[in-house]
Amino acid sequence: MLALMAAPLIVTFYLSVRNCVPDMEIVKVQQSGPFGTTESITQRVKLDASGKPITLCKFVGLDYFRSVLGVGSAASVNAADNAPPDSANDAAAKHRSTEFTGALRFTLLYTLVTTPFVLLLGFLVALGVQHSAQRLRGTLITASLMPFIITPVVAALSIKWLFRDNGLVPYFLSQFGISVFWMAEAWSARLLIILYGVWHSAPFAFIVLYAGLQSVPQDSLEAATIDGASRWQKLRYVTLPHLMPLIIFITLIHLMDAYRVFEPVMVLTQGAFTTSVQYLTYYTLVTESNPYKASAAAVLTTAGIFVLLIPLLVKTWKEQRRGG
Repeated sequence: MLALMAAPLIVTFYLSVRNCVPDMEIVKVQQSGPFGTTESITQRVKLDASGKPITLCKFVGLDYFRSVLGVGSAASVNAADNAPPDSANDAAAKHRSTEFTGALRFTLLYTLVTTPFVLLLGFLVALGVQHSAQRLRGTLITASLMPFIITPVVAALSIKWLFRDNGLVPYFLSQFGISVFWMAEAWSARLLIILYGVWHSAPFAFIVLYAGLQSVPQDSLEAATIDGASRWQKLRYVTLPHLMPLIIFITLIHLMDAYRVFEPVMVLTQGAFTTSVQYLTYYTLVTESNPYKASAAAVLTTAGIFVLLIPLLVKTWKEQRRGG
């Protein structure tokens, strides 16, 4: 746990409060040509005695966090981005604030919308397989697990090819006079990302709940039947309470995965119509080539996951304490 979780988190936080830039020097460069020698002034990285570039590092505190969030004074945000303070950079800081807010809003929307649908769909499929013929269960389990087995990028590409302008779904809808450009509008792109999240994660809920159904006490079910309980009453008062620890477990896992949504945003929209907190970290690292600012965004993502998990963790802790 220390090697795989604690150490990377500590290193990421350490990088998020520092800033390292190469030490530059101004030099004169002479260039010889057919018309004589010209002299120009340029910058280059200073080298130490061994020929390695000299890097200057300093502690910047929470400046990169303010830069990602677009909050605080413009001077601190611009200093973190190594940019001079001017009106253009002030406008950029406000844009970053709006960008992070939008990314956080969609990430929470994706997380909170997909979670109940993943649980519901996984539970319904588990019940369906449980009550199917014994000879069909192997085939049904394999088919139900396919979306979860497929690599996330491939799964997102499958959704994209189905819903692109000349894809199967738009063609089918056009036969009924319905025309929707799924990849060209914000609401439809977000809907596809949410659809991907449910389709890709529901098999995990299914296989966990299906395993839980195998351990439901038959004595309790038979006693409920003798007492005249209906199927719904047996499901509500016997099956669901027995599965509740598994439901909490699935919710914990899905909340962590959903808050880190990246692949469908990258494949379906490339951040054009919507973005997520995880995609914003990637975008910061690639476009600005700033691992320190990207580390701050990663720390904020991790903090968001912890905040989402606190209610469930507190509930689990209280239940374990009562049980002890």
